[in-house]
Amino acid sequence: MRTFRKISIATLLTLALTITFGTQANAEAKCSFDRDLEMGIDGEDVRCLQKYLNSAGFTVANSGVGSPGNETNLFRTLTMEAVIDWQLANNVSPASGYFGPVSRGAYEALVSGDTPSVNNANSNAVSNNPNTKSPAEIEAILQKLGLSKKTSNNDDDKKEKDENIEELILKAIDEIDDAEDEIEDAEDDGEDVSDAKDEIEDAKEDLFDAIRFYFKGDLEQALDYADEAYDNAGDAFEKAGGETREDVAERFIDDAQDQIDNAWNEIEEAEDDGIDVDEAEELLEEAEDRLGEAEDAVDDEEYDKAIDIAEEVEDMIDDALDALDNDAKEDAEDAIEDAEDAIEDAEDAIDEAKNDDGDEDDIEDAEDLLNDAEDSLEDAEDAYDDEDYDEAIDYAEEAEDTAKDA
Repeated sequence: MRTFRKISIATLLTLALTITFGTQANAEAKCSFDRDLEMGIDGEDVRCLQKYLNSAGFTVANSGVGSPGNETNLFRTLTMEAVIDWQLANNVSPASGYFGPVSRGAYEALVSGDTPSVNNANSNAVSNNPNTKSPAEIEAILQKLGLSKKTSNNDDDKKEKDENIEELILKAIDEIDDAEDEIEDAEDDGEDVSDAKDEIEDAKEDLFDAIRFYFKGDLEQALDYADEAYDNAGDAFEKAGGETREDVAERFIDDAQDQIDNAWNEIEEAEDDGIDVDEAEELLEEAEDRLGEAEDAVDDEEYDKAIDIAEEVEDMIDDALDALDNDAKEDAEDAIEDAEDAIEDAEDAIDEAKNDDGDEDDIEDAEDLLNDAEDSLEDAEDAYDDEDYDEAIDYAEEAEDTAKDA
């Protein structure tokens, strides 16, 4: 299942072509299937199935084990994937890779010639390989599939629905991955994960059905199956001991609330330092209101929505603190500039005193104070560079006062 993460347009197009224009070749020899075949099964009937799939164009492997002439009696991942391709091409549902009664019936009809392949009518017109086609031919195929990029304004709703389905399918894949990891960990700990495994198998079947209906153009069915896949994977995750979605949502909300509380403390300290905090307060109040919507979503059992809102709230908190930093930054710049002016005034006064033969002891004291002021100004500039604007202001004000003393 993890390979689905890297689905590309070319891969999806290949799958679409297989589903819509798949060809059906006759097997070299008719197999006799007296039992259901699935992952982990061994036997000569598996070898016969592999030979059939290879000869029918649903290659188990291009080279090595399972390739034409190298078929084995082991039903493993490559066999399952080839069976899925065959099921998808021949409208066998669910297309899960399980070669059961429905698949055996479809096989019997196909090899006996009683019922032609659902997709065989197009086999002479279109090749399965999209790489051999011109851009115009590919575009025509995409239009037939309802996936053409040349969409008009009337296609906006369909385009948006396509994107929603694709996003939900990818979320379902991630959820399945997480559930499988959780099941593996629980199994290693000796826990009973049979219920979780049942849920994950249901999720995978729903996922394949979602993809199948998506390419058939039945977007409503695709969306329903994608949603079922996501829910079943989430149930598998929870039954394997994973954190429930409600728990995750509440944890996100609690974290956001803690950040809001800390942000209010920072705003209060900034206000005590004389910093303008109006914009920061306004942004943080908006964040609080938005967090209330996340809590409402949890009450409505819309946990994914609640998590999304909580993450959005964290961004709003950052914006509020950035506004606070911007005000503090400007205040620090002003304070440093005032200190520089005061130091410059002190230098002028000392030079004038020297020219007027002023008291040497007073001049020496003034120069010492001026050196102290310059040191404080340097500390202020360092704090500013480190974005510690409150400290920069303190050092700058100290520099200004010392320069005035000088």
